[in-house]
Amino acid sequence: MAFAGFQSLGPRGFTEFCAELLAAEGFVIATSPPESGNGATLIVVEEYRSHAERTIQVVWRVAPVFHEDPELPVDPEEVEALLRIYEERRAPDEGLFIIVDAVIDEGALALLDRYVDQHRDVRITVWDRRQLAARLDRHPYIRHRYGLSLVKSDYLSLLSTLGALGPVRTLLISDQSALAHHLTSALRVAGFDVIFLPFWTYADPSRLSLAEDSVLRQGFRLVICFIGDSFTLRLPRALLETMRRTHDSGDSLLLFPFLAWTIHRGLHSSIEDIVPVTVQNPQFFSPESGIDRVAGGHRRGDFRFLLSFDSFAEDLYVEMDPRDGRAPFTDGIDSRFGLSHSFEFLAVKRGAELAWADTAGNPAVVISQAGGSKVCYLNTCCHSCMSPIPVLSPLEASVQASVLLRNIIAWLVS
Repeated sequence: MAFAGFQSLGPRGFTEFCAELLAAEGFVIATSPPESGNGATLIVVEEYRSHAERTIQVVWRVAPVFHEDPELPVDPEEVEALLRIYEERRAPDEGLFIIVDAVIDEGALALLDRYVDQHRDVRITVWDRRQLAARLDRHPYIRHRYGLSLVKSDYLSLLSTLGALGPVRTLLISDQSALAHHLTSALRVAGFDVIFLPFWTYADPSRLSLAEDSVLRQGFRLVICFIGDSFTLRLPRALLETMRRTHDSGDSLLLFPFLAWTIHRGLHSSIEDIVPVTVQNPQFFSPESGIDRVAGGHRRGDFRFLLSFDSFAEDLYVEMDPRDGRAPFTDGIDSRFGLSHSFEFLAVKRGAELAWADTAGNPAVVISQAGGSKVCYLNTCCHSCMSPIPVLSPLEASVQASVLLRNIIAWLVS
């Protein structure tokens, strides 16, 4: 997603914008935005919450960095100046939170890494232009207030090219999330024959019986399963048998979180062998190898406390780089993109293939092929139960995510 309009804000306006966006994202603003320009700081508090009712608070000294030319990256000299101010003013428990209306070049990021290596008690978070775009999209009143414009993904047009595959008969098991509804609309526009089965239908025995006697008895070329916002409900036997039958007949499955999580909890064991991933518990990641996967690539420093949190991440910003994936899934995606979404911490099963991981190392696209059947596990969903802030549908939020999903479906049914 692209956006424009920061140039008109100026340093003071950009600082006010940062404070308002942070408040909208759930941070507690402890001080008013300062009057001065770049390098000025405000203090905010971030709260990390887990589903096990564990809460940790982190205090941040926020440094907004405004650029007159948004195409000019933040360089090491600017970062050095920010670190000097941070060293002079920080309290012992305050991390450094850099927000920039541009990108940070590799030299500046390397400087931050060296600083953290030399100061083990320091935490640093960076929001650059891509992350601002990902977060700003869900706060339209802030966009309107500051005169910022966004170019949104036209996912209906992007997926319409799937129409060349013909009227693919598809069963979509829906959790009623925005992503499930957007994908249903896009596939129907592309000419797919979609049977849409929401969770309140399959959770009701009498309604499910009607579906079982009619549509579920027919074959499907593609079955899509969403349970991100209904994963506390056990999928009924009829749906599991339909997924098994589809796989065994050589047709395709597209699976989303938290199916692996439910299997790990002892549910849905009848399809465990056809799901190409298993969940990993962050508690068993080593601090050296696992902290990036749990904290995300925009955080630096000691975030080891996050390793004891959940086996999935809720509304965490990640980035995808096509250099980390392979064709045909990366086709038409030429540059790195960001996404704020919910996903599981996964391991790839023996016999399956990692087709694309995010830049922190978490599997994003995992595929398997057995007996002529293709299965793809796409590790993204809109689940959000720990915060009132919505997790946007990746189809709506990102052009590149829309292209990725188009590539996956084309691979599954071609």
